[in-house]
Amino acid sequence: MKVMVTGGTGFVGSHVARQLQAAGHHVRLLVRSEEKARDYFQKLGVAVPELVAGDITDVESVQGALGGCDSVVHAAAGTPLGATREQLFAVNVGGTKNVVNSAIKLGLKQIVCVSSITAIFNRDGAKVTADAPPSTSRLPYGQSKVESELFLRELQAEGEPLAIVYPGGIVGPDDPSLSDSMHALKHRIEQGFRIFGDGGMQQVDVRDLAAFISSLAVDGGIGRFLVPGVYLKWTELADIVEQESGCKLKRIPAQGWKLRMIGGIVDLVRRFRSIDSPISAETMRYATLWPRIRNTDELGRRDVMLRDPRQTFGDSIAWMVREGHIDAALCPAISNKRETL
Repeated sequence: MKVMVTGGTGFVGSHVARQLQAAGHHVRLLVRSEEKARDYFQKLGVAVPELVAGDITDVESVQGALGGCDSVVHAAAGTPLGATREQLFAVNVGGTKNVVNSAIKLGLKQIVCVSSITAIFNRDGAKVTADAPPSTSRLPYGQSKVESELFLRELQAEGEPLAIVYPGGIVGPDDPSLSDSMHALKHRIEQGFRIFGDGGMQQVDVRDLAAFISSLAVDGGIGRFLVPGVYLKWTELADIVEQESGCKLKRIPAQGWKLRMIGGIVDLVRRFRSIDSPISAETMRYATLWPRIRNTDELGRRDVMLRDPRQTFGDSIAWMVREGHIDAALCPAISNKRETL
């Protein structure tokens, strides 16, 4: 099967591409930089997928990349920390329309779009289901995902071969450019872990998420699928990070409302200068208000098992140390494991 993947040099897209190739499928990536994509896959020691230069905001390049493909995985997206409001809407709304409309026009058998729980976020976890209506957001990332969601649901109602996947926080090794969740993990190890109340969050291993998405792309499947991942209280996550890394975290008591306020202030300052911090109004909203959300039963039906978070965070931290994102001296357990191998 020939599958086109957008966001192929991003966190989710690159893992999807690798898993599809490992299963013997032909993978084509729509990339802005062929050189960057080639270097990334060569560094991993895996085959370089077919590369087509272009951008999802350019409908002609999208149509060219989709030609001759059987299915498409749309994983490209702007994030709260990595894009302006205008860029978020151009990529998350305009880019999604370009990819999906083009795939339908060309008659592709399967379309898989990677959305976000934020599009249907609710503080009451029981209300966050596949049938939950999109939740209007005052924040740009959330609202861009909502508008994209409304577009996709209209097409599903018309019977188009479309699957939407909603992950929670995504973590794991081999992240091409430290996505928001990985950046937050690095920040906690280096700067301290803010623990607020009895709260927590769900995070999914990128390898498990990629396995589920790849199954949809190859075997088909229409509908909406929630994959928020494993729920951990912040204290539980701090314990796991300490156990796997060997570091002694600085645990900082915090209040959710204060963190959300600080996130808004950081966003204002970020308009005028670069700030190396995972904090924003949007990230703090989800981090402090996240409920327990049920994972789709479709995971089990497709033999995708969510791995133990100790493995996920252990592998994630080991990868960041190996790549120089975190000083090895901060993670003695990682260094000890390497010495005993």
